[in-house]
Formats: sequence, structure tokens, C-alpha cells
Amino acid sequence: MKKLLVLVILCCYNATSLYAQQSISLPDADAISFDRFGYDIEVYTKIGPNQYTRQSLQVKEKTGQDKSPNIMLIGWNINPHKDTLNRKDIVKPEKRFIEAKDLHVIALDSYVGKAFNVNDSGKWKRDTDKSTYVLKFLRQDLAVMQQLVYMDGRRTYYGCSLSSHIPDSVVTWRSTRSEHFVPLILEIRGGKKIFLLYDRRITYMVFPSSKGGLAFKLYSNLYPGELTMAGKEYDDAKSYDFQCFNKKRFYDVQKTETEKYRLFNILGQDVLKEEYDSINNGYRFTIAKRGNDIDVFNLYNKKLNIGKAKVAREVKTFSSVGCIEILNEEGACYYDEMGKRIKHPIMGSIALCGTVPRWTHNILKNKGNYQVQIYTDGPGAPDEDERYWLSDLLPSDTVTFLDGKKSFFHNANSQFYDDINVHPEWIRVGRKGKFGIIAYEYKQKKGVKPKLVTKRIDDYQQKIKVYPPIKIVGKTIFPINNDSIIMRPDGLIYFYKDKKVGLFPRDKTPVYDEIKKVTGSFYHIVKNGISGWLDIKTDEEYWE
Repeated sequence: MKKLLVLVILCCYNATSLYAQQSISLPDADAISFDRFGYDIEVYTKIGPNQYTRQSLQVKEKTGQDKSPNIMLIGWNINPHKDTLNRKDIVKPEKRFIEAKDLHVIALDSYVGKAFNVNDSGKWKRDTDKSTYVLKFLRQDLAVMQQLVYMDGRRTYYGCSLSSHIPDSVVTWRSTRSEHFVPLILEIRGGKKIFLLYDRRITYMVFPSSKGGLAFKLYSNLYPGELTMAGKEYDDAKSYDFQCFNKKRFYDVQKTETEKYRLFNILGQDVLKEEYDSINNGYRFTIAKRGNDIDVFNLYNKKLNIGKAKVAREVKTFSSVGCIEILNEEGACYYDEMGKRIKHPIMGSIALCGTVPRWTHNILKNKGNYQVQIYTDGPGAPDEDERYWLSDLLPSDTVTFLDGKKSFFHNANSQFYDDINVHPEWIRVGRKGKFGIIAYEYKQKKGVKPKLVTKRIDDYQQKIKVYPPIKIVGKTIFPINNDSIIMRPDGLIYFYKDKKVGLFPRDKTPVYDEIKKVTGSFYHIVKNGISGWLDIKTDEEYWE
């Protein structure tokens, strides 16, 4: 009766889902089998000569728990079967059957920070025939399987940039693909370990040994890849460790009972092991604040040496090259993901559709009267020509857009390229040596129908919708009493008066003796003879 009770308890335990555990121990399991899809992983306990009981093992993402409700946590499902199998019933061509006695006692910690060659004899599918599979264990909770090629960067575009800049002319190890996984640990009889590399599904199974081990690629032909330690052979490819890494897929910020914040991973583990007043789980960095102190962590969860930071802000680029903007005791500067100070962010490129609407704004003058022309062209429709007479301006006025030019062009892709918007509705007006800003509303009257005119443009006939000109009156939003007004390439509107400078519309009167851009967010300023810094993203001033 006592033995029966123990058996019932054990079965209930095994049938239970185990949430958010990186490792699970099945000390009575003598063997494991799996097929090419990873859905049929089974562990076996030997109960007699070639006789086994079995349990099915599944790893799935479960509903988020209290610690991490915004990410799905990894859970184990263990389901026992009542049948008894003979070994000949288990060992089949479409399965791999591996016994605990053939495995080794190897801790995951001994793999962390190391890279392994994967000798698959070319049996695994590749993006290019020249690539080499390399497995790296970046952290206790993260591994990456890469396809590396030894070549320069001029002949191939890989879609994702490096974490550090390597010129295209340099021949080195470059990655065509980097896949990231959470290493899960299955322990069977004798403390023998099996590593399951998981991201939404088990993709690789690793059977470690003192020399490396064997790796099986699921959803393939189950041909084993022999793992051997690579040493420092692939150190040049370190910049690809986090190629195309989706940080928010693996980490989530959660509020604690003490109204503080911690960073949890997909295993429900406290990653930073500290609580903060706030945590920003960014694209390539984690920025954590406690009081006046700021800690910045890279993708290795390594705290960077950035000095005594007053402000830390991740730089948005179209490159996966990580860059953070820092204001510290030495001033404003940029750092890369390894904490190295750099001159400027590495900007990536994006490919966008070129067949999009385009708008051109022109300031014209005819017989002493100023006019704004808005010309729209693009695919699939006739061009449009709108004209607005700025009836409240004087013939003697100097009239331009805010950047001092008389033409402004933008298209539907400008927002993606972060192109400067000169606000064509705002007109810079110079009058008697002074400057101000007048705002106009370019709006067609209801019911107005344009004329369809055919014009010859560049040797072909173009149909254009021409609207009748409209007289409009503007509103003075900045008095015409400044010595100068100009929008610079940073998109800020500078105005000068009485040997001081201000920023419109932030300032109504000039407040600085000097202002100079140093980084994207931080400007060195001098105010009443005192030096400091201006954060243009928040309008906060910091004094030296």
C-alpha cells in the first residue's frame, strides 16, 4: 500500500506542468529518444532486460506569470505512459536512441563563454556552401548558432550590421545567420546532462562531452554534428554574437511589491539581480536608474563603465549596431556596446519603395507679390499644382523657408529617413533688417475643382491638376524683431538678438551666450557666463 501511494504521488508530479525552469532532473531515466521534429521526445526507465517504461517530454511557452506577464515563460510538460516497451519497439530508423551510460556529467557553466566548431560533414542546410556552423554559449541563459564565412564584406550583404564596425575591405569571419536560443538542461540518471536549445521550439539537442559533444539539428535529417572546442579561432566574429537579436523577446521589466523594478528573462529569472527605480529594456541596451545613479548594461548583461552618467539614451538608428548617448562628468559622448567611446553612431541603411507621393514647396515672386506653390506628383494619378498668394507680405520683404531656402522637397519616405521637416507652413520674413516667422494655412476651398492641363515635361506629355490661386493671410507666431532666424541641419530653429541666441519655439527671448551641438541630444551651452549642457529631448539643463 505504501509503495502504491508513492507511485501515485510520482505520477501526479510527472503529469504536472513545470513552469519557468531552466533545468529538470529525471534521475530514474536511463535513456532518451527523439525524432527529427522534436515533438516526440521520450525518456525511458529500465525495469528489466530490454524492458522500459516511458515518459513524454515537451517544452512549451506558457502563459506569463506574475513576475513576467508580458512575456511567455518556458515550461516543461512530463506525461507518463502506462505501457511497457521492449527495446526493439523503441529503436527505429526515424528516431535517435541514446543511453545515459554513453553520456557525460558536464555542467552548462563549463560551456559558457566558449565557442565550438560543428563538424556536420556538410549535411546541415546552409545559406551558402562556404559557411561553417559555430555554436557559442554567450551566457547561462543564451546560446547562439551561427553560420560563419571567411571573406570580406564587399561581396555579400547580410541584412544586419555588426555590433562594432569592421570595414568591408577586411577579410574576416562574418555571419550569414545567427540564431539565438535559451539553453535548457535535462538531467537523467547519474547526473548526465543534455542541453536543449529552445526558441519557440527545440531546434538543437546537444549531448556534451569533455571534448565538446554531439549536436543534432532537428527539423532536418538528424545527422549529428561533432562539437570541438574552437578556442579563439572565431574571436573576430564576436561582433555578430547578437546579430538580429530580439531583446524584447527574451526579457521583460516588472514592477515589484516595493514599487521598484526588476528585469526578468523568459525563464522567470532575475537577470540583473538588483532592483531599480526604473528600467528601460531597450533594443541593444538596458538602462537602469536608482536615485541619481544610472547603470547601463549591454546584451551580455555586462555593466558598462560610462562614468558618472547624468543622462543615458539609446540612439535610434537603422543599424543593429548598438550605440548609447551619455552625458557624464566629462561631457556628452557616444559609447558602443562594449563600452568603447566612439565619435558618432554607425548608421545603417534601409530599402524603401521609391514609387511614393512627393511634394515640392516653392516660394515664388511675381510683380512684387509672394506666392507659395505646392506641387504634388507620384504614381497612379495626375500631378497637382496649388498656389497661395501671401497677401499680407510686403514687396520689400525677404521671404524664405526657415532654412533660408526658397524650395523644400519631401516624400512619403522622409519620415523613415529622419529627414528634416522645415515646416513649409512657417515662413521666415525679413523686414527692415529684422526677422520673424509668419504661419500660413495652405487649404483649398470646399467645392473647388481643378483644371486638367496637359504640359510637356522632359519630352513627354504630363497631365496636371491646376487649382485656382488663393489669397491667404498669415499669423505672426514670432515677432519680426530678431537679428537673425535660421533652421540648421539639426532641425532646430535658432534666433539671435542682442548678441544672444535662443531656440524657437522653446524660447520667447534669447537666453544663451553660446550653444553648440555635440551629440544628437546634448548641446554645450553658456548662459550668463556659466557653462553647461542642454538636453534637447527633455529641455533639461545641466550645469558644470
